[in-house]
Amino acid sequence: MAKGSAKPENAKGPTDADEAKRDDLSEDEDDDAKTKSKPKPKTKTKPKGKADATKTKRREEAAADEETRWERTKANTKTIVGAVLLAIFIRIVLFEAFEIEGPSMEPTLLNGDRVVVAKFSYGLFLPFTSEAVVNWGVPARGDVVIVKSPHDNIDIVKRVVGLPGEVVEMRDDVVVIDGEEIAPRELGPCAELVPYLRGEMSECISESADNLRWRTSRDLTSPPSNHGPTEVPAGHVYILGDHRDRSNDSRFFGPVPVNRVKGRALVMYWSTDPHTGYRWDRIFDSVQ
Repeated sequence: MAKGSAKPENAKGPTDADEAKRDDLSEDEDDDAKTKSKPKPKTKTKPKGKADATKTKRREEAAADEETRWERTKANTKTIVGAVLLAIFIRIVLFEAFEIEGPSMEPTLLNGDRVVVAKFSYGLFLPFTSEAVVNWGVPARGDVVIVKSPHDNIDIVKRVVGLPGEVVEMRDDVVVIDGEEIAPRELGPCAELVPYLRGEMSECISESADNLRWRTSRDLTSPPSNHGPTEVPAGHVYILGDHRDRSNDSRFFGPVPVNRVKGRALVMYWSTDPHTGYRWDRIFDSVQ
């Protein structure tokens, strides 16, 4: 047999799968080539020095804002604390408000009147105390004062009638000081003179002493009052309510130490009647 070039029976040619694999590799290589050939977009970046300056400026502005807020907070705190301290000082040393309860000072002060009291007039009277820490003055005759009652230790409002060293007595509803009467003058029914006292069976009287004049009242149905004589010790005052028949005063508990006088009533800042409402015409009236 002639020898010739022949393929063995088990030799195989390229299959369809091999051809497909070569086609896929060719496509991937083409895609990689396209991808590499596309230029990448350039990203704009700020210069490093400019970016650092911007950050520094923002930090400075934030620090300035924080400092401004802190300064504003400190200023507001100082204002609030100052206002509170001023209010406490005024309340303790200078002025205090009181509400009148009861008829003992009619017709001068009525039930429901609210008055401002000058606490610095006679001394330093601290809250929650019964006596002044120090005194630098004595009430004058005719002053309407707030007193820490020596009888039951409550605040009462009365008028100063007798001064230290004087002898005070009541003769038929007339005040007599050192043997001389405080000149009384009848004014007529209080219901006609003070509209808010309508229905009251009382008579208004004008009293005068030391070039001062004030009004008092007495019940028409009550017997005349007699009391004393009582000598006023040094450092004391003799006080009476303007409504002589409805007042608990020095006729019952004696002269009052000056250091128990809390202050002088100055002006009415408000007035209400439990039955009729506001008494507008009495607001800002001075206490005389």
